[in-house]
Amino acid sequence: MNIRQVEIFQKVMSSGSVTKAAGLLCISQPAVSKHLKLMEYNVGFALFERKGNQLEPTSEALALFEQVDQVYTGMDALSRFADDLRDNQLGELTVAAMPLLAHQWLPSIIGKFAKEHPNVSLSVPIRSTEWVTRAVATGRADIGLGLVRNNDTSVISAPLMKLPLVAVHEQGHKLSSNATLKLSDLVGHDLITLSNFDRWPLELNNILASDNVRPKRRLEVFTAHIACELALHGAGVAIVDLLTAMDFQEKGLNIKRFDTDISLQIMLLRPKHRQETRVASSLRDKIIQAAHATEAQILNYLA
Repeated sequence: MNIRQVEIFQKVMSSGSVTKAAGLLCISQPAVSKHLKLMEYNVGFALFERKGNQLEPTSEALALFEQVDQVYTGMDALSRFADDLRDNQLGELTVAAMPLLAHQWLPSIIGKFAKEHPNVSLSVPIRSTEWVTRAVATGRADIGLGLVRNNDTSVISAPLMKLPLVAVHEQGHKLSSNATLKLSDLVGHDLITLSNFDRWPLELNNILASDNVRPKRRLEVFTAHIACELALHGAGVAIVDLLTAMDFQEKGLNIKRFDTDISLQIMLLRPKHRQETRVASSLRDKIIQAAHATEAQILNYLA
């Protein structure tokens, strides 16, 4: 008994006649009958009994068809599974990201992707760049989003987007009349800074120290979102990325550009020693497209 014989037997049983089976298989009726006789010879029992112009399956044929039908049901499921793999509809993905991107930007991308891929399981841990890099390097994360680092030898790292840093404060603040700010303009004001960007606080301290900027009071917070909320409620001047600041503009937060370029370089990280899956590649492309759109939005704002 070979696969072709089983296929023809299945079509005859499911369609109810040799004629219909021949049409479905695009072969002649004599060819169908020939294969059925060969199958009967191989299995050692009759599959059909002729009654008038009709072929009726024997009890053995009915029992055999139950097993054959289970095989074909499994094959259909296997085919659908392969189709889902081809169309990136199956899999598990972990995208690790720094907090800066976690409030609105990344969820909007992940949300759309999850809706388009209902059978893909997603995990989105939010941690520091150092943690993100380790997770990608060890294969715990398929994609990482973090700040630029000099020791990313265990990951594939590529620039994703550059986010300018700006100063934000409440309406009516003493700095409201300034079109742009010099770092020295921050002297004597309460300053809200971020404490979770790995080496960024040290770099910011160096930048401020180089201009002899000594705030009246320093407030350190975990996310740019919280920094903007504090600034909005009059706690001081916050230094945050422009992307987050723009989300608060409609709430009345005042955004001021610096007269010098201060920015964060966001990197996209991938495992160096593991092949990327099709579904991971698809999500990575979505993230890159969104980053390009964000950079265009920022350039339009700055213009």
